[in-house]
Amino acid sequence: MLIINIRGRIDSLSARDAHDRILSIVRDDDMRVLLNLEKLAYLTSAGLRVILQTAKLLDEKRGELKVCKATGLVKDALDLVGAHSLIKMYDTEYDACSAFGA
Repeated sequence: MLIINIRGRIDSLSARDAHDRILSIVRDDDMRVLLNLEKLAYLTSAGLRVILQTAKLLDEKRGELKVCKATGLVKDALDLVGAHSLIKMYDTEYDACSAFGA
C-alpha cells in the first residue's frame, strides 16, 4: 500500500503537476493507494479530475484508491460531485489502511 500526502491546493495552476506526480507513482506496481488529504486546503474541478483519473487508472489495473481526512472545502467538493460513489472515503488514515486489508 502506498500513502500519498497531499497539501496546499490543487487548482488549475497546480493540477497538471499533481496529475503527473500522482500518475507517475501510481503507474508503478502499487495497486493500493491512499490519498491523505488532511493538509489539502483547496480543490477545484481540475483537482477533482486528478483524483478521479487516479481512481480510474487504478480500477483498470484492478487496484484501489481510498481517500482519508478530507475536510472543509475539499470534503464539500468531493461530496458535491458524488465522489463517494466512486472512491471509498475515511475519516482517519488508520481506518482507510485497515479497509485495504478487508
